[in-house]
Amino acid sequence: MKSVAVFLLASLLATPAFGWDIPADNGTMPRSAVEELLRANDYPETSGYKQSVDFIDFAANGQTFTQVAVTLTPDKPRVRNGKKLVVVGGEPGSEYAMDFVTTVEGKDGPAIWLAKRGVTFVALTRVGRWNFLERDGNWGSVPMNKRMPMLNRAQKTHWTDTDFEVKRADASAGATASISGAFRFPKKGTQLERLMLALTPQVYIDGYALALKKAIPDRANATVLFWGMSTGGATLYPLAKFYRPDGYLGWGTSSTGLAYVVDKASRGDFRDVYDHSALRVRERGLDDFEFYTRNIDPQTRSLWWKAAQKAPRFKSAEDEAMQFGSAAMTEHALRLWQSDFLPEAARSKGLAAFMRDMFEPSLPPPELKTVPVLVLNGTADEAQPPKTVDATRKVMEPYAKKYRVGRIEGLHHYLFTQDAIKTVGSTWMRYIDSGYFD
Repeated sequence: MKSVAVFLLASLLATPAFGWDIPADNGTMPRSAVEELLRANDYPETSGYKQSVDFIDFAANGQTFTQVAVTLTPDKPRVRNGKKLVVVGGEPGSEYAMDFVTTVEGKDGPAIWLAKRGVTFVALTRVGRWNFLERDGNWGSVPMNKRMPMLNRAQKTHWTDTDFEVKRADASAGATASISGAFRFPKKGTQLERLMLALTPQVYIDGYALALKKAIPDRANATVLFWGMSTGGATLYPLAKFYRPDGYLGWGTSSTGLAYVVDKASRGDFRDVYDHSALRVRERGLDDFEFYTRNIDPQTRSLWWKAAQKAPRFKSAEDEAMQFGSAAMTEHALRLWQSDFLPEAARSKGLAAFMRDMFEPSLPPPELKTVPVLVLNGTADEAQPPKTVDATRKVMEPYAKKYRVGRIEGLHHYLFTQDAIKTVGSTWMRYIDSGYFD
């Protein structure tokens, strides 16, 4: 009997005494469970890490672009089923890769949190969002109203007023205008216009695929999970056609352009379909930032805003595909087709195929049928509230291998604080440990 008792005691000591667990499908983790998670230390730090930055130059539609990837590689990798865990982050709407690394509080971001627990993190920056004139790509020294995409690292100066024009947001343009101070468009005949014409939605996806092939050299021995933060999801879903992940993590993640426009249409709003967003750079200023920080006191918000200005704070051609802007994608395709620099190889399949290729990044690819999808978000998410998540599920679930929704009570869209990062990071780890992605 004594040996049995010793065995039982040893078993209890070896098994973590979890006081919280992942929510049931379409269920919510209550605040009490979040508080228990924060008191516990179920996923302690186990590793140091190294950080590197890769620049990948590539040609598309007759122009040259540079893709950037920031990789955090742990000294002691976490392994599941014999494979290293890798999380790939697609950056939010107006941010860039370094926002995964450091929060607006100036503390460890989710990339560091995961790396310190043995998970490799690859932070992707969409083409145009990295300031090549600064070592860490930040935009803090550039006035907000002068920021235009830097599309390759050969550029030695920022664009000037002779390269673009400014138009104020029209209130009739819908909800996006109310949180976007101004729109900037390249002037006709400029090199900026040529680059932005060549920067189709597919170029973003091509850049991501090239970056991952470089950042994850041993793909066969890695479990790769995609996390598209906010609008990052709209690029990472179609990316599955060109670089297939082992699963999708979610936090505040948008979906494909198709799911986005179906959600809007269900509420009788069809404006985005016709929005003039082709070649548009949309400023994301203080009003936009305040939209996501209404729960924060004004003094703290002011400090956070100052730090947030290091990010690009603009969006460009990704708006077309993310919002299924059919008018914008048609205009973009036709302008590019009529340009004098589009290579003949791009024309070889004909205009109809060219148009189809422009629309494809807005649609869920067939490859998703082999990939499990997790959609995790907060009940107080400003951009992806529960009703939006439920509407998205109706569109996307038929295309996935399996689809699961989990909610966390009281959490907001962005992971600004250490408590929010620990809560979401720990919950992700529990989903992984549960075998959902196996």
